[in-house]
Amino acid sequence: MEIRQFLTFKTVVDLKSFTKAAQALQYSQATITSHIQQLEAEMKTPLFDRLGKKIELTNFGRELYPYVEELLTAYEKIQTITSEDHRIKGDLRLGASETMTVYKLGPILSEYKRRYPEVNISLINDDCINLRGRLHAGEIDLAIVLEPKVEDPNLTVEVYSEEPLVFIAGTDLPISSVEQAGGECMIFSGKECSLRRFFEAYLVGKGIDTSNKLEFTSMEAIKQCVANGLGISLLPSISAEALLREHKVKTLSSAEGDPLFYAQVVYHKNKWLSPAHRKFMECMFE
Repeated sequence: MEIRQFLTFKTVVDLKSFTKAAQALQYSQATITSHIQQLEAEMKTPLFDRLGKKIELTNFGRELYPYVEELLTAYEKIQTITSEDHRIKGDLRLGASETMTVYKLGPILSEYKRRYPEVNISLINDDCINLRGRLHAGEIDLAIVLEPKVEDPNLTVEVYSEEPLVFIAGTDLPISSVEQAGGECMIFSGKECSLRRFFEAYLVGKGIDTSNKLEFTSMEAIKQCVANGLGISLLPSISAEALLREHKVKTLSSAEGDPLFYAQVVYHKNKWLSPAHRKFMECMFE
C-alpha cells in the first residue's frame, strides 16, 4: 500500500466522485480507479458500493476513513521534518476571492515568498461559498474570503479586516440613493457569490424589483458596465476606489448606511497547520 493510494481514497470520499478526485489530484480517471482497486485488493474487501453513477462507502470504508485521515496528517507532519535544519518548506494551498487576491494578497504573498522560498504556493480563485466547500473537501488549506462573518462549526475563522461595501452607479444616473433605484438595471456577480446573495436580499428587503438585471462573473466587467451607465451595483469599497477617485462612477446613499463585509482567514477545525501554514498566517496579520 502507498500513501498516494490513501490520498486518492480520501479525495474520492471527500468529493464523492472519482471524476472530481481525478481533477483535484491531476490524475487520469483510470489511475484513480487503479488506486482504489489496489487498496481493495490489499484489504480483501470493497471500499465503495457502486450504485449506478453514485458511489457510497461500504461499512469497512467508513471505518477506514478516520484512520486514513490520521495517516495523511502524520505524513504531512513528517514531510516538514528535516534532519539538517528547520527551514520552512512544504506546500501551501490557498483559496481566495477575486477581490482579496487583487487588492490584498499581492504584497503578503511577495513577502512570504521572499522569507520562505522553499514553500510551494498554489492559489485558487473562487466564490467564497465554493471556497468553504473546498475547505470541507480538503482541496485547500486556507481560504481568504470577503463576506459576512462565517459561521460554521467545522471551520475556524480569524477576521483580518472590516471592509465597507458601496452602492455605485454611473455619474449621469439621476438618483442619489438606493431607495430611488426602482426600475433600474441591477448588475450582479455570479449566483454563488456571497456579495450577489447579499445584494439581492438587500434589494428585496427594500421592496426593489430585481428582475431587470445583468450578471457577470468578473468584477472588472461589473465596474466597467456601471461606469458606462448600464446600471447599479454593490461592490467592496476597495475595488471601487479608483473609479470613484476618477469620477467615473458615483456612490448611492442608503437609509441604513454602507453595509459591511469582513475579510477572513478560514480553515477546517481539524486541519493540522504546518509551519508553512502558520508562517503565512503570521505574514497576513503583521
